[in-house]
Amino acid sequence: METSAARETNRLLRGVSTGHVETVRDAWRALLADKSASIPEVQSKLSSSAWLDNPPGPLPKYFGILLALMSEMDQDAFRQEITRLGNDKLHPVHRRTLDLMAKRLEDAPSTYLANNIPVFIADDVADPPRVIRNLQRWSSTKDLTLDNVTRVDVIAERPELDYLGQYNLFFSGIILTWPTTQPKGFELWLANAEREFTFYHEVGHHVHKHIEGGQVAEQEKEADDYARSMFRNSRPFLTGIGRVVLWPFKPLLRNLLRYLNHRMARATNL
Repeated sequence: METSAARETNRLLRGVSTGHVETVRDAWRALLADKSASIPEVQSKLSSSAWLDNPPGPLPKYFGILLALMSEMDQDAFRQEITRLGNDKLHPVHRRTLDLMAKRLEDAPSTYLANNIPVFIADDVADPPRVIRNLQRWSSTKDLTLDNVTRVDVIAERPELDYLGQYNLFFSGIILTWPTTQPKGFELWLANAEREFTFYHEVGHHVHKHIEGGQVAEQEKEADDYARSMFRNSRPFLTGIGRVVLWPFKPLLRNLLRYLNHRMARATNL
């Protein structure tokens, strides 16, 4: 009789094969929810002789996602699998995947959000302590929910990257980009505001259980609305005071707001 872990593992691989994001996401979460049963099942899959041969079809994706799942479930078991597989005569395609996934063993979380969500910050990101302080503050915003978010990765901002954040559908994670040099003055404030809004936007995708990854305008609007709500919640005093104090300066602020909206649109146009 097929166990629940075996059924969910097969569903995970089927979702990868068909490119059905929702199937992958749901199976991934189900396997993480029952690690004691899932780990032996994934180990069994990774013990297959299939990884020694020329990989047909989606087999390379299977290998990668099984390793990624193992790394999320149990670092010690993941390390053992990396070592064991490293001694096998893997096909070169799988060998490259193994070498890439082995780099996860070198990573240690920079901090945790909500006590259990690891945050990984790339070495070339500017001022990691500031990044940590910001993320911890943002994650404590009133009414923010991080349910089902499994990890946050902060990577270096690059000219070729046209996004500031990404909702990682398969692994229920969030990816944020960050400058490699620390801005100053107004640019620093703007950079922090952009990334705070982007963080809330990506969380909004999780909250609304979106599965298209930013490809649907209606879903982007929902995530934007959630981000605006959290942005207001994060600074209720300033929001209230601002409506009174800044109202006489509304004409002068209109151009600035247009500029910020343009930057925010770029930040969330995934």
